[in-house]
Amino acid sequence: WYQRRVREPKVVFAVLPGGYHYLHVARPQPLVDLETAMLDSNYGRELITGDKDSGYFRLHLNQYHSVETITCLSKDPFEVSNITQIFGLHQQFMNSLEDRFDSGLISDFFSYFREPWSLLLYHDRFPELRAEIMELLGQPNQPGEQSLSEKVCQMIDEDLTVEEKTKTALAEEYAGSLAKTAVENRLFSYLSYNKYHLPHYAGQNMA
Repeated sequence: WYQRRVREPKVVFAVLPGGYHYLHVARPQPLVDLETAMLDSNYGRELITGDKDSGYFRLHLNQYHSVETITCLSKDPFEVSNITQIFGLHQQFMNSLEDRFDSGLISDFFSYFREPWSLLLYHDRFPELRAEIMELLGQPNQPGEQSLSEKVCQMIDEDLTVEEKTKTALAEEYAGSLAKTAVENRLFSYLSYNKYHLPHYAGQNMA
């Protein structure tokens, strides 16, 4: 997945009159009204569950399908620290978020991000794991070859819309690459080392 360098987000949290808990997480940047921002062809899309009565949760995914903005409003307290951690993550890290949302499988993001699968997202070493995986994907199979991450970045720089046959070819290349084995070994090592904090995930002997 193509990811831009993400700086620390700007986080605003408050308990408003009426007992509403409000959270807004966004990239530090000049303020632009929403209607104007949405006119940009690279705006991305919004995913929203609930309302002010049931609990409002809005995710803005940018053109790279990563979390650009988070807005929450709820009468009930929620996990501010955990929710903040999903800023900047690609939707695939969140259990194929877009596919599940579009299939009608997610009716409440507050509940969704409390499910056992999401524990990894909030683990303090998860950013380090992601950085290590990106480094592994940046290593070519053979000296002088382009790595998978370089190929993906080049394609996206040329055109954000990648044809399905190209995606299939990349997936097949990854399936037979040294990077896939290295990534899997690193992931299983991570889960094994942190098994007491992440007991819901299958280890290498169970996968």
